[in-house]
Amino acid sequence: MDVDRHKISFAPWWPTGRRPVEAALWLFLLILPLAVGLAWGPHFDDTDYATFRCARHLAAGNDLIDCLVPESPVFRAPLYVLVLSLSAALGFPIPQAALALGVIGWSLASVAIYILGRTIRRPVMAVVSATLVAFSPLIVITLGTEIPWAIAWILLAFAAAIRGEWKLLAGILILLLLTHFDVSTLMPALLLLTFQRIKQRKFPLWLCLILMLAISGWGVMVARQLVAPFSMSHLAEWGGDIEQLARESEFYWLFLPFITLGLLEVAARARWMGLLWVMILILRDSDVAGVMLGVLALFLAGLGIEWFVEWFREQNKFRLDRRTLTLVLALVAWLPLGVAQLSSLLTDYPRRPVARSELEQQVGTWLHAHSDPTEAVFGSERIGYLADRPTLPWDGGRSDQAELARLLQTLNRNPPAYCVSLRSLGWDLLTRTDWFQEYYAPLQTFESPHDATSPFVVWGYHAGRFEMGEYRPLDARLPDGVKLVGYRYWPDRIQPGDVVYVSLYLQAMDPVTDKFHTVVRMISPWSGERWAQQDMVAPPVSSLVDWWQRGQPIAQRFVLTTPTDISVGAHQLEMRAAAPQLSEFLPIYQGDDTSPVDQITLGYVVVPWQGEMDSARTVGANLGDQITLLGFTAPDIVSPGSAFDVTLYWEARRPPDDDYIVFVHLMDANGHLITNHDGSPMNGQYPTGAWIPGDIVPDIHHLALDPQSPTGTYQIQIGMYRWPGLDHLIIVDESGVEVSDRVVLHSILVR
Repeated sequence: MDVDRHKISFAPWWPTGRRPVEAALWLFLLILPLAVGLAWGPHFDDTDYATFRCARHLAAGNDLIDCLVPESPVFRAPLYVLVLSLSAALGFPIPQAALALGVIGWSLASVAIYILGRTIRRPVMAVVSATLVAFSPLIVITLGTEIPWAIAWILLAFAAAIRGEWKLLAGILILLLLTHFDVSTLMPALLLLTFQRIKQRKFPLWLCLILMLAISGWGVMVARQLVAPFSMSHLAEWGGDIEQLARESEFYWLFLPFITLGLLEVAARARWMGLLWVMILILRDSDVAGVMLGVLALFLAGLGIEWFVEWFREQNKFRLDRRTLTLVLALVAWLPLGVAQLSSLLTDYPRRPVARSELEQQVGTWLHAHSDPTEAVFGSERIGYLADRPTLPWDGGRSDQAELARLLQTLNRNPPAYCVSLRSLGWDLLTRTDWFQEYYAPLQTFESPHDATSPFVVWGYHAGRFEMGEYRPLDARLPDGVKLVGYRYWPDRIQPGDVVYVSLYLQAMDPVTDKFHTVVRMISPWSGERWAQQDMVAPPVSSLVDWWQRGQPIAQRFVLTTPTDISVGAHQLEMRAAAPQLSEFLPIYQGDDTSPVDQITLGYVVVPWQGEMDSARTVGANLGDQITLLGFTAPDIVSPGSAFDVTLYWEARRPPDDDYIVFVHLMDANGHLITNHDGSPMNGQYPTGAWIPGDIVPDIHHLALDPQSPTGTYQIQIGMYRWPGLDHLIIVDESGVEVSDRVVLHSILVR
């Protein structure tokens, strides 16, 4: 950059009346990005909507504190946010204003690269690179951001530096740093200051002061970027983008030789080494850096085409005039590069997230209508912006357990009122966690067959069942400092083949180091036959051990599917703790008891009897105001030595206080016991402690007579008592008066 502006005359910054062709070119460069941007439409990402949100807050004058955090767009792009906020204050929708600013910025960038090419006396490069930039795919990926303006200011700053117009350079650098401030824009500014120092032997004091003030104003953000370890990981992402472009059009390979020629042209002239320096400095994980490298590639491609034109013109065999030959050769070299970029735009156009934008619009409208302005939303920035609600942004892309654990910690400290999930691996993992299922319920679903991320589900927060007390408390110590503090199960009445849901509420009292299994199973209380069983790792895998806070209840949910041949009666739910691979059961301690148990009974699930009492004789006896004997069936005549059944039909008036034993006695006229059968109802299949009011319990008792039994008339007497205390349930009449401890049921003739 050893140009002496006193010896070299430069073309003016803007076209004059004597240059109608240049004026037409400028008009073309201004209109083409506008056409591309408007055709593409306002399809922005979450980062853009974070900027829009900040601009809306500034325009409304509320929530300004949220805009003053170091990560805020106000510190990254203060001038851009200010312009957006002014447009909102004037009544223009911010997304549409951002679209307009973006395309105007690219129009300015295409003109700026043309000005830079004319300044360095490369007219072919100026036209070719400017037109390539004017409809580059870079336009559509930066709409809604301040990046096009930052690129334009950088290009204009280099043109001003080459021209030696230092005051203009100072103004452009100030605009650059106010438009986008990070290392990628600070380094070109320092580079140009260094160039001015070389040219004028001194630094411009007032410009340096302005830059120092800017650095001090955003020092926190810059310091974080400067001290961040240099990483080349983003280069792999850029490499993937280049590979994708090559798949979209083979013509992109033609960029490579022209870029190589452009690099050779740069390397041949020491004054261009500054451009390489800029390229090296901006090799950082930055949006501006990536886009600037793309523009630099187009700049170098233009230089390569100019070198090719100059070489071919020297070898001219066609005897064409210089202007015609230059135009033909430039067009021949430019055409495949332009076709490559056009093919990318046409290929990506159908991929625009139009359907997703419509879904997010529907979700935002629904949330705005069904939520309070202060209720927070956990989801995409776009949905939060459209709903005009405080937003905890998450795109659902992170899926590793460490990130998910940190996310759960954030949500647990201050749960948002609403979550909006979409189809992604991260959201799938989050919504499957026990914590999420305990505290969130789906409210509304929005679907579209044209979007791969559909459906969008709005989840509403509610107090967990544990906090609401919708559980049965328990105090049981499991292995490794884990307590079972409560449980719940539902339903308590099922049909064969139905599903039973069980939730265990576990609490970590100490740091959890080892895993064990919790086992929930459904068994017959009398025979021990197992009808269903499920085991889970404790701590729950879906709760993420790294996140499980001490004292935080975690719900383990079990789904027990019963077989279609499950018997009628009450089936016992029990919980056990087992070693890994279920090799052995581990001890459980209840309360302060130092004696371990190997299981805890949670309750009963009932399969009710579905039969009829058509042949039963009505009784209606009231036992202890807890149980009603509805009726019975029994034979009228039996023979000595024979066996017969007495079937009793019970119904609970309310949940019985205890598990009672039923007695059926056959008594002679003198009150002597001839034969009897005592036992739990339904032979232990349906203990009274599990009876549900409204269910009829058929209870069969088998009695056998001795062959030597004398003939005569005998009475069947029935009742209930506790075991082992033998306290009888007293029979009461309709007025509640206690009558007897048994019911004289029936007379049987033995002959």
